[in-house]
Amino acid sequence: MLLSKHHPEPRVLLIEDTEDTRELSRMALESQACEVVAVSSAEAALGLLQAGERFDLVFTDVCLGAVSGIEAAHRVKQQQPGLPVLVTSGLEPSVVVPQLGPGMHFLPKPYSMSELLDAIRACFQQPLAACA
Repeated sequence: MLLSKHHPEPRVLLIEDTEDTRELSRMALESQACEVVAVSSAEAALGLLQAGERFDLVFTDVCLGAVSGIEAAHRVKQQQPGLPVLVTSGLEPSVVVPQLGPGMHFLPKPYSMSELLDAIRACFQQPLAACA
């Protein structure tokens, strides 16, 4: 099933510092015909974007290390305002959602495969609207 008619094989930048979670998310996305570039830090992800790498979606955890996923999301939007960002966290939505800006979406942890895919579809349907 296509995640987006405009992005039949979306290129996703996955930012997750926990190796097991990163690998499971990568496999889930690849099973849906996504091309996934997975990194363990916000710094690595931002470096790829600054080097000119192009993505259709950024999917990031909030708690990453020196640079949080929220900070990374804001930096991504400064560099590429039209690029949708999906932020995930086990923190309460009331803590995370107020920190999101336009084009940033939130997926609470834990999530199922269908919830992940629904969240990605929502990002592609409403790329400039923040949603919870």
